[in-house]
Amino acid sequence: MFYDSFEKNAFTDAIQRDLLLFSNLIQMAVASEIMAIDSLLSTAAAARDFARLRDFETGMHLDRMAQFSRLIAKNLQESHQLSDEYIEQLYLFAPLHDIGKIVIPDAILLKPGRLTSEERSVIQTHVEKGVQWVDKVLSEYSLNAISDADVLRNLIGCHHEFLDGSGYQNGFSGDDIPLEARIITVADIFDALTSQRPYKKPWSVEDAIDELRRMAGEGKLELPVLMRLNRVLIK
Repeated sequence: MFYDSFEKNAFTDAIQRDLLLFSNLIQMAVASEIMAIDSLLSTAAAARDFARLRDFETGMHLDRMAQFSRLIAKNLQESHQLSDEYIEQLYLFAPLHDIGKIVIPDAILLKPGRLTSEERSVIQTHVEKGVQWVDKVLSEYSLNAISDADVLRNLIGCHHEFLDGSGYQNGFSGDDIPLEARIITVADIFDALTSQRPYKKPWSVEDAIDELRRMAGEGKLELPVLMRLNRVLIK
């Protein structure tokens, strides 16, 4: 930190002592914030690596949808006044949206055929499990107060919510769904549609965009977010 004054001899011994104290306090506050963020990012990185080890295609999906999410956010930056920090948070945390699937049995998660209603109910619990995981991590590391925590919690807890209230786990609708979750949802669905899965072949980009448009027409997805993805793909 640098201090200056328009007046000569302004920095008396007493003022210098006070400024040194204030500088040290500010330094400690900044260092504490940086350490908290580093702890959160390290934990997030370890969780992402664990998810990749469980299933290679899942890991590739996480990487792709994180890239899609960042591209969408960058295209929304001016219209939604998004900071560079927010966009980077979205990119770093996007791969954790499905972290709760770690506890879902492989027999259900990797099932080659369609899921039964009971199996679907089990896999839907991954949202609640993911929220429980992030709350535990944030609490144990005393990270609840940092702004990054809200972005992480929102995208894990709301990435299956739809604008019309038909999603899960809380049935949120409209603006009750945070922007980061609305972005993640579009990126997640698009990559899922265009990827090979045990129960389906990959869709073409055109067919996937048509499906997303249909869902937007039904009021499930936010059209501006979808249009930004479409713009990125056209480029």
